[in-house]
Amino acid sequence: MQKTYSYEELPVILKVKSPVLMLDRLSVDIDAKSAVGSKMVSMNEVVFQGHFPGQPVLPGVLQVAMMDQAARALHEACFPGEGVVTVIALRKVKFRTPVLPGMALKVVCELAQETEGGKVEYSIKAVVEGTEDVASSAYITLERKSAEWFAPAPATGTAPFMAELPVDSVLSGPVAIMEHIPHRFPFMLLDGAYDLGKSNTIIGFKNVTGNDPLVNAVSPCRFDYCLQIEAGAQLGCAGMLSQPANKGMLGFFMSIDTAEIIRPVLPGERLSMKITYEPHGKFGVASGEFYVGGVKVCAATIKFALVPRS
Repeated sequence: MQKTYSYEELPVILKVKSPVLMLDRLSVDIDAKSAVGSKMVSMNEVVFQGHFPGQPVLPGVLQVAMMDQAARALHEACFPGEGVVTVIALRKVKFRTPVLPGMALKVVCELAQETEGGKVEYSIKAVVEGTEDVASSAYITLERKSAEWFAPAPATGTAPFMAELPVDSVLSGPVAIMEHIPHRFPFMLLDGAYDLGKSNTIIGFKNVTGNDPLVNAVSPCRFDYCLQIEAGAQLGCAGMLSQPANKGMLGFFMSIDTAEIIRPVLPGERLSMKITYEPHGKFGVASGEFYVGGVKVCAATIKFALVPRS
């Protein structure tokens, strides 16, 4: 049995809308447990206003969102049930080819494995149409969550790493952070960072509001897991690029090795982040811890590259 979903039908199934809806069409083969989608990449994408202005590149995390949307639609068709189909883990996410305006992507999603407790992992790749170039690929694990999963976190305590800040820490706001990274509205995802450029560990935060177009594009409204990882990557980049040795460089995502998504981050909450990065020449590894109050919400390990702005 096959079903093709139009752009108008996808928001109903996925509970996501522009500017975060990243598929234009999707065909699902229930018998084969596979799906093929398409995404036309246009300069009119809202995200290009703020992601490397003047050098527009489709954010890696929105490619993850595109792949997760294909997997979630396939899962809804193949494994109907109660609750919200939710991403709980990522592994081996790789960004292989920069995705630029004018490209068209073909998204191929297949069942990889079923695990205990109703968890299902999917293998997904995005291929540049007309070529054999894989733009990105990932393994994404899904699980159905009840409405209680989307309840606010207990408003108690603070992230454990906040106690590590020295008493004379300097807090930089978003304007100061933007002196070091190229991100701008609507894809500037930091509201504060402490002690920029002082070490290879940096602490910062993002205030989550329902007025953010990226937050109210998903239902229930939330600062979705891929945006959490992007905020962590921006924080790590701000820390690295504020160091004199990296002046004139840009940071690019290469991969998300692993990510665990523990709970959502909702409007009215502050996402606190600690990023520790280990540079190795032009490349490096960064590990992130993400908290709301004293509650851990996400953890991720990524790889990055530093390249000249020119």
